[in-house]
This record gives sequence, C-alpha cells and structure tokens, in this order.
Amino acid sequence: MGGDKALLDVDGQPLVHHVAQRLATVCTSVLVAPGARRLPSMPWRQVPDHATGEGPLGGIIGGLAAASTPLVAVVAVDMPHVDPALLVSLAHAWDGGAAVVPVAGGRPQPLHAVYAVAALADLTTAFADGDRSVSRVLRRVGAAFLEIGDDDRWAGDLDTPEDLLRFRRS
Repeated sequence: MGGDKALLDVDGQPLVHHVAQRLATVCTSVLVAPGARRLPSMPWRQVPDHATGEGPLGGIIGGLAAASTPLVAVVAVDMPHVDPALLVSLAHAWDGGAAVVPVAGGRPQPLHAVYAVAALADLTTAFADGDRSVSRVLRRVGAAFLEIGDDDRWAGDLDTPEDLLRFRRS
C-alpha cells in the first residue's frame, strides 16, 4: 500500500479511526494494538503487542491481556467494512469457548471475530510454542467456527491501492 494502512485516509480520517468508531457502536471500550509503533491523535487506548513483529496473534494476545470485559471483538485495521451487528451476533453465539470465528466462503475470518479473555493463557501457550497462525491456534484451543450467509462484504480487506479505491467509491 506504500504506507501505514492504519493511517490511510478514509473520508478525511485515518482508517484506524473509521474501524474503531464502528467498533465503538457495540463495544464498551475500544483498544488499539498498533504493534511496535504509537499511532498519533488516537482517542482510544493503545496497547502493546505481546511480541512485536510476530503477526496478528501478538496483537490479539496484547489486547486480551488489557481487556476489561470477558469478550473482545477483534478486527484488523484493514477491514473497513467491519460489521458491528455481526460481532454482536458472534458474541450471542459464544458458548464459553475460546472464540467465535465467522467463516465466509469457506475461509475463517479470525481477524473479524469475538475472543474470550479466558482463552488468553491457551493463546499465549500456543504463541510460546512457536505457532503464529491465528486460525491454526484457534482450532487448537477449540474455537467455534460459524458459517455466515452469502453477504461477506464485512470480510473484505484493503491489500492494494485498487482495494482502497473500491472502498472509497462504495
């Protein structure tokens, strides 16, 4: 993308603000795990990754460690179509397991899911064992995977400049 995805301009604000504001409509608090950097002008609490440069699992662990609620909605910063209603549905589907992960088109979407803080120890153990694949770790710790209907717009992410242009036009 040629720069920090979190700071991409979306309607005059950084992408991270766009995503966090959508989360704030259904979450009691919003935490941002920006990795090794600090994001400027952030009205939400920034928390450190469990280990920097080790992929999204480190950020998830960092967020769960800092959470003040039993469930945490986890969304990647490059998923601008985050669906707050879907996250609420996933939370309602939670049966006490490690996480509830939506599946779109046969692909698990662990970066648009709901995690239980109680799974922190198991996720940390998997991380210490060297596993960095979020989907594989979630299967290892017994997360629930739910097939979601045909509308998977929420699963779209911004990986290329063309993706960003399509999002800006939507």
